[in-house]
Amino acid sequence: MAFSAVVLSILFAALPITQSAFAATWVYTANESGGSISVIDAEAGKKRATIRGLRAPHNIHLGPDGMLYVTDGHASQAVKIDPDKLRILARWEVGSGPAHIFMTPDQRLIVNTNTESGDVTITDASTLQPLTTIPVGKSPHGLAISPDGKFAYVANLGSKDLAVVDLKERKLAATIPVDDAAVQAWVEPQGRFVYVTGLNSSQIFKIDAASRKVVARLPVGKLPAQLGVTPDGKYLISCDQESAQLSIYDAATDKLVKRLPLGRWTHGISFSPDSKYAFVTNTKSDDVSVVDLGSLTEVKRIKVGKGPNGIAASYPNTFRKP
Repeated sequence: MAFSAVVLSILFAALPITQSAFAATWVYTANESGGSISVIDAEAGKKRATIRGLRAPHNIHLGPDGMLYVTDGHASQAVKIDPDKLRILARWEVGSGPAHIFMTPDQRLIVNTNTESGDVTITDASTLQPLTTIPVGKSPHGLAISPDGKFAYVANLGSKDLAVVDLKERKLAATIPVDDAAVQAWVEPQGRFVYVTGLNSSQIFKIDAASRKVVARLPVGKLPAQLGVTPDGKYLISCDQESAQLSIYDAATDKLVKRLPLGRWTHGISFSPDSKYAFVTNTKSDDVSVVDLGSLTEVKRIKVGKGPNGIAASYPNTFRKP
């Protein structure tokens, strides 16, 4: 791909990163306030391109088909983007206030939450035609898909619970109370546990996927938003917005390893597939922090568009057609 380079803004002296460290990882941010997607070459440490034509992109997902899927909140649409051609391929209507979006591992379905209408939209990935809308609770926001593709886990801000959607039957299967505004959900790589951030209680709820019970509560910083488990299953990490930090836990022991200060209003997180780096959006400082997961230090900060929210990262050749 040919890009016109944009000057990298480094806000502080960072530890050196070798040219091969990122193995051609590309990172994409949904810049909600700027109405754009930033394309970052992590190896070069630069924003390489900007994709425009969106109103308020909230979250972004790099699907197993190699395409980008974005929720455009103010337009009540989902958007499909070709990351190689940097071109919007399609838009389709979903519910009101779409927030998070994911494709199932078998590439058959696209699922997104609709915060204002209180439901999820399930879309046929091949035709981009919505198949059904399922009410899940009040103000659904975060979303995660189980590794086997059977269930969608929906974090409900308003009803303070985690909704479990059966994707085969296309119906609500269960509701798990968490007694706090649930922001985001993440399923660890083996599918045994689901983690949910509690906005006001400043904690992570650890839920046993089989019993659908809360089995642990892990304290984090103020107003946690997104969270994630590294692909190798080693770390559980939350983005603590008001505290402007990451809370990093050992996923095997539930022990706090480190609190790492980053930029202003840490919000979204994604990982390189080799689990060597985390990429974190700092919404109020309009940049992305690059975190070395070996040393647990911030090694670089990259300027992006205005108000970065969701983030996705992967190698360009990770995906295979079914």
